Amino acid sequence: TGDIWLFRGHSGPDRAIQSMTNSPVNHVGMTVAIDDMPPLIWHAELGDKLLDLWTGDHHRGVQLNDLRQAVDRWINTYEQRCWLRQLTPYATREQEDRMLQVIARMDGTPFPSTARLTGRWMRGRIPNVADFTRGIPLVHTKVQKSI
Repeated sequence: TGDIWLFRGHSGPDRAIQSMTNSPVNHVGMTVAIDDMPPLIWHAELGDKLLDLWTGDHHRGVQLNDLRQAVDRWINTYEQRCWLRQLTPYATREQEDRMLQVIARMDGTPFPSTARLTGRWMRGRIPNVADFTRGIPLVHTKVQKSI
C-alpha cells in the first residue's frame, strides 16, 4: 500500500498535462494492497470504462480500480510508459486505515472540466492587485480586504 504508479504518454493531451503541471508524467496512481484483497489502484481518470470497486459503478473522476486492469489499460489502450515507485518502509495499519478514510471521502469526486482546470491554472499565474501591493503594509492590507 502506498506504492506510486507513474505514467507518461506521448499524445497531445498527455503532453499538455505534462507542460501545464511542469512534470515528466501525466498520470499518477497509488497502490491499495490490504490483507487478502487483490491489489487495487486509486487514481483520478477522465475515462469511465473500468469498474470503481468502491462505489460499484462506472464513473469519471476519482476511482478505486483493479490494479492489473488499470495498468493494462494505461499501457496498452492509452500507450503510456509506466514506472513503479515502491514505498519504504511499508505502510502501517494506522496509515492504511487513514487511507481508507480518505478513499471513502474522496472516491467518486468528479474530475473537473477542462475549462475549470484551465481557469484554476490561469488564476495561479496571472498577477492580481494584491501581488503588486505586497510589501507595502497599509496598502496591501486594504487590497486584501477588498478582494
